[in-house]
Amino acid sequence: MPVNKIKSFLFHFFHFNKQERNGIFVLCVIISILFALRLLLPIISNESKQVQFITLNTAASDSSESSDGKQKFSEKNNNYHQTQKQKFVFNPNTVTEEDAQKLGFSKKLSARLVNFRNKGGKFYKPADLKKLYGLSPKLYAELEDYILIPNTKKENKRDSVFTKTSRTYEKKTYTKVLVEINSADSLSIVFLKGIGPGFTKRIIKYRSMLGGFHSMNQLKEVYGMTDSLFLILTSQIQLNTNTVIKIPINAIDFNSLRKHPYFNFQKAQAIINYRSKHGKLNEEDFRGLNLFSDEKLSLILPYLSY
Repeated sequence: MPVNKIKSFLFHFFHFNKQERNGIFVLCVIISILFALRLLLPIISNESKQVQFITLNTAASDSSESSDGKQKFSEKNNNYHQTQKQKFVFNPNTVTEEDAQKLGFSKKLSARLVNFRNKGGKFYKPADLKKLYGLSPKLYAELEDYILIPNTKKENKRDSVFTKTSRTYEKKTYTKVLVEINSADSLSIVFLKGIGPGFTKRIIKYRSMLGGFHSMNQLKEVYGMTDSLFLILTSQIQLNTNTVIKIPINAIDFNSLRKHPYFNFQKAQAIINYRSKHGKLNEEDFRGLNLFSDEKLSLILPYLSY
């Protein structure tokens, strides 16, 4: 009997009628759908975030590419302008508009230069270029050492004698003209064989620092001067020592003396100290200071005045 009761109890407890079974089925379907949604929601949300991330990255890359493009264009443009500006020897009476722009002239300024020449204008010396309207002093200073205007002298149109049957020409003889290096300007020096604008500038600068050359050998002290170039140069120049600027050794101040290439800080100070203690010095006193070797003294003494 107890077993039958248990079976009856279980049967009535777990037995469902048709409506209950339908309800349980619907409930199971709903639970399955909710469970499936629970599994799919993280995947759907991740995909939407990924799409948003890709969109943002694409926009960022586009902006970076455009900024990089602008930067590359500006760098290319700057490099273009930097490479455009060149330095070379030119004659303002014959330079083309294109070459003038390479030298740093603006398009408008180069056109004005050509227009000036077309109207009969002419430059006779480098300084005449400063009169060109619109040319800045800075640009002229950069180009001054590169301006070459050959000396043009009127020559007879007929250098030969013509006959009906034959043509004969007068034989021209050229005499070698030596350039006086202490008074020559940049235009005269740059035409010397082996000397360009850069070397011309160095020679003139060192000549100014010394006060002029009193010996040909001093040209060897110019930066970059080789023995072969020295031999070529000295065969084309001459020296006038009367133009050498003297150093008033008993009156010159410390700062001016130390600027001379042959005097450094210590040597200039020693001379000033000697003057303050003993008064004026002569050549014998200067030698007695023992500041320079005999070779150096031979270079310095011609500059001193007492």
